[in-house]
Amino acid sequence: MKSIYYVLIALGINTGVAAQSINRFRDSKTADAFLTYRSNQKKPLILAHRGGPGANDTENSITTFDQTAKQLPDAIIEMDVRMTRDSGLVLLHDPTLDRESDALGPVSEKSVDQLKSIRLKTLSGTLTDQPMPTFTDILAWNKNRYMLALDVKPGTDPLMVMKEVKKYKAEHSVFVICYSLAEAQRVRNVYPELWLAVGVNSEADLDRFENDTLPKSRLIALTPQKLQSTTFYDRLHKLGIRCSVGTYGAGQLDEEPLPKAAAGYQNLVKQGGDIITTDRPLEVDRLF
Repeated sequence: MKSIYYVLIALGINTGVAAQSINRFRDSKTADAFLTYRSNQKKPLILAHRGGPGANDTENSITTFDQTAKQLPDAIIEMDVRMTRDSGLVLLHDPTLDRESDALGPVSEKSVDQLKSIRLKTLSGTLTDQPMPTFTDILAWNKNRYMLALDVKPGTDPLMVMKEVKKYKAEHSVFVICYSLAEAQRVRNVYPELWLAVGVNSEADLDRFENDTLPKSRLIALTPQKLQSTTFYDRLHKLGIRCSVGTYGAGQLDEEPLPKAAAGYQNLVKQGGDIITTDRPLEVDRLF
């Protein structure tokens, strides 16, 4: 038995949880196969919010992304992209550096070179030796292995972000979260094959969305954290659109002990959620 194990190692076959291969998402066909809504799909996609850090991990960091991806290779890795003073692109959730690093002040007032010297803090506030990654660092790390959800923060142009994505031939291993239908249309005009995510936060929003001229292909709906009626999700499904539901934040499922919250996650999927955006991706994935 041991000899078989060593042969597998020699051949490069991982006998445990395997990381995905380079250029897994190499074209629109591979991206579409992963993200397209299918009515017969029982298991939801898991989106790791800010990479899925625990209390002793850093958010929006290569260390955490790598840790989550190795344990859950089909997870979507979500990240926050912000622009620096000199038009560089870095990862940071907050507009200021205070909570997440050993520096202070708005990231928009710092240059990329200035940010190279800062170090990230864990969610519990412990300082680490981890640097703040640039967006280029992330693309170089990913090599189209995992699907990345890009939350391009206000004040950062998604088309500028996509120029960097294009340099790395990574258009099919990302989708861009847009803050309005107009922004989504602007990006779609330039990148017709790119997957986009847009907010659909109410019945009124859904009415406007259905009647908007934005093509309904290659779209993900970011729906309210409060569970909606099955009709709400059905209307989006009829358009061929997956529904993402967030379970993070105060008062949400992620804040409850898992045994207590488990039925809530499962009910979310039964109701019509197709993607669960969560701070504890590994634990939630095991429920399905």
